[in-house]
Amino acid sequence: MRVADAEAETATQHSTPVLITQLQSLERHGREVYTQYIFKLFQDEIVRESALVVANRVDEGEVRRLYYLEHYARREGNWTVEYNPVDNQIKCCCLMFESFGLPCCHMISVMKCEHLLAIPKSLIMQRWTRRATPRQPTIGQISPSMTSMARYGILSSGYNLMSFYASHTHESFEHARQVSHEMTSWMRDRWEKVKKLRTSDVGEPSSVGSLFGVGDPVIVKTKGNPRNNAESKGTRKARKCQVCQSIGHDKRTCPKLKAKE
Repeated sequence: MRVADAEAETATQHSTPVLITQLQSLERHGREVYTQYIFKLFQDEIVRESALVVANRVDEGEVRRLYYLEHYARREGNWTVEYNPVDNQIKCCCLMFESFGLPCCHMISVMKCEHLLAIPKSLIMQRWTRRATPRQPTIGQISPSMTSMARYGILSSGYNLMSFYASHTHESFEHARQVSHEMTSWMRDRWEKVKKLRTSDVGEPSSVGSLFGVGDPVIVKTKGNPRNNAESKGTRKARKCQVCQSIGHDKRTCPKLKAKE
């Protein structure tokens, strides 16, 4: 899906569809507004419009006009389209615009009858346009490696353009090379400092974490039974002899046991 989206975006930005209908004003406006994929769908609706005929028109004052459409030579289907000339509002009974967000062939037929040279703004959905803002991922969805690669690509593109301009004369070349060396040395020193902060001793809080509000986790050292940690070592009970219950010896060296023997 990402590859398909990238190909569609590239085609929209770097190619121009050919106009194929007689309604070139509307078609040209759709080409300028819509993405390439949506424009092809809009173009298909313009082609379908050629098979429609306005059977009747009813004017209800100056704020509303009703168009009754049907198929040419077949009289199949019957569609009612409402047009408001004050604000260029168009509504069709097929509800294609309400369900998909694209003007239907019936609306285009009314545009032709009203001699509209552009698609009304009320019929242009922002999500289908070239200037639609893509949904930006949140900070948690972007990995550090992807962020680093994106920054690298942006910087590489900028410095390639700078190198092109600086390579035309000897003076600009020398100046660009000197600035590049100074900037590289400064960035290398800054990167090494940050790298040392990130590789600080285990268990010590890193100052890098304070820049982002996240510190190092607490290191808990346990071995064997979790209850016998460092805090409880000083309170460990002394072992007693199993024979006399005294402290300082066991049953192998118990004086009472030796006296009985």
